[in-house]
Amino acid sequence: MDISAPVSDPRASTAAAAFMRCGHEHLDSAERLLFREVTKRLGNSLDPYPVIREMLHLMSELLGLNRGRVLLPDANGTLRIACAYGLRAEEIARGSYAPGEGISGRVMQRGETAIVQDIDSEPLYLARAVPRERLPQETVSYIALPVPGDGQPAGVLAVHRLRRRQRSLAEDLAVLDSIATLIGQVLRLSRLVQERTARLVQENAELKRALENRTPTVAAYGIVGQAPSLLRAIRKLEQAAATDATVLLLGESGTGKELFARAIHQHSARRDGPFVRVNCAAIPDTLFEAELFGHEKGAYTGAATARTGRFEQAHCGTLFLDEIGDLPRLMQVKLLRALQERVIERLGSQREIAVDVRIVAATHQDLRALMAAGRFREDLYYRLHVIPITLPPLRARPDDVKHLVRHFLFQLNERHQRSVRLSTAGLASLVSYPWPGNIRQLYNVLERIVVLAEADLADEAVVDSALISEVQGQALEPVAASAMPRPSQFPARSNAAPGMAGTGISAIRPYQAVMEDERDILFETLRRTGGNKSQAARLLGLTLRQFGYRLARFDIGPASTKR
Repeated sequence: MDISAPVSDPRASTAAAAFMRCGHEHLDSAERLLFREVTKRLGNSLDPYPVIREMLHLMSELLGLNRGRVLLPDANGTLRIACAYGLRAEEIARGSYAPGEGISGRVMQRGETAIVQDIDSEPLYLARAVPRERLPQETVSYIALPVPGDGQPAGVLAVHRLRRRQRSLAEDLAVLDSIATLIGQVLRLSRLVQERTARLVQENAELKRALENRTPTVAAYGIVGQAPSLLRAIRKLEQAAATDATVLLLGESGTGKELFARAIHQHSARRDGPFVRVNCAAIPDTLFEAELFGHEKGAYTGAATARTGRFEQAHCGTLFLDEIGDLPRLMQVKLLRALQERVIERLGSQREIAVDVRIVAATHQDLRALMAAGRFREDLYYRLHVIPITLPPLRARPDDVKHLVRHFLFQLNERHQRSVRLSTAGLASLVSYPWPGNIRQLYNVLERIVVLAEADLADEAVVDSALISEVQGQALEPVAASAMPRPSQFPARSNAAPGMAGTGISAIRPYQAVMEDERDILFETLRRTGGNKSQAARLLGLTLRQFGYRLARFDIGPASTKR
């Protein structure tokens, strides 16, 4: 094979090494211009091919190394021209070589530079891409160098060179070696960027799928808390939302039944339809039928125009019947028919109107007790009681109070343009309060604190003041008399040491609601302790804050304990 520098050419490697050692001060003006322009273009694009093509262009224009091409292996190992300058599209398409085929194939396979001094006398030169007649009719050389990769060649850089050139072959080899190294770096950087981008695209796609398919969390519904009892209710909400089954929400007032109802609607297939709320406790008995089913013009005095009822308004959506226990018995019959037959009749009309409505009902009352008292129809109860969900009271999940406080403080500060926050002791006061009015009451107390706080930090005194005003304005639910210590249980001596053995007082002091007959107990305890509230609270098994609430409830002041 007529290759003046064999596939491993000592002159090539020596020249390249010399070039790398000598530095740019030994470059001639054309070479300096070449590397300056190449360096400028390296950061122009993350796509390697425009950058590499510009390198080949500069080599041809500035150094006369013509028809440069970079060949890269495809997935099957076939070497193909990926980027070129001075070649036609059909010539680039023909530039395909099996492993080890031709000069370029051998350079890729062996990782060694090849120099063909005269392509006309070298049988391994295939002239596959560029026909010989398109090249100058004189002696043409062909130089191919491996493009450095990670442990093996990433590709091949090849050019045509005229033998009559004045520049020495060693100088051209040194420049080509440096250009091949730069091309290897460009390809490596491009590969790293593509791999990183592919990972990000995959992670984003997985995240998107996870978000689309995930089981919705509590926060997704605007429901705040992590108590097991709340999470059980949320799980039932998720199961119910996927169906059109009727849901009955049970729980005390202020536990968030409307929020649950909206969450069921928003996570159901009806989310794009209307959500219509009816407060059954707020509608006069005489207006119930018109409110639910609508009326025709002239149906009754004052009905100047026809009006659609809540059932029609909720068509293809959800109808939330709040406080269903207050529904008049006569209306219970008509509601039962609407639920069973999915048709209604407007007041003053005999025309049936089909309605497609999902029913969510709610009550704080014991419907079974109402049935026993004859105030609620048994057949309607079972029609509504398909999927019952009981919402826990706030006192049953005290650990959630701090989460709710943070959530509401953010909302209230934004609404009232304040920046109020709670001290640790202030937050502890809120956590220890029993919240008979549940979440609604907590929200109202926090709003009072945010609006009335004179400083940005609401301490324990500010919080306790708000809670005492709350206690004075409400009657707490009584507990069994046995839950409250009687005067006979108190120590006989008023100077008993706090926490003394034998008092029978537990270190854990659960909340005990205020009873009307506790005044004498509180007074007697304060008298025995000489007005010492801390000692009196310990004797009664209460926290000092709980004891203070009771004093405020009965207006027992310091003077009344000294008679």
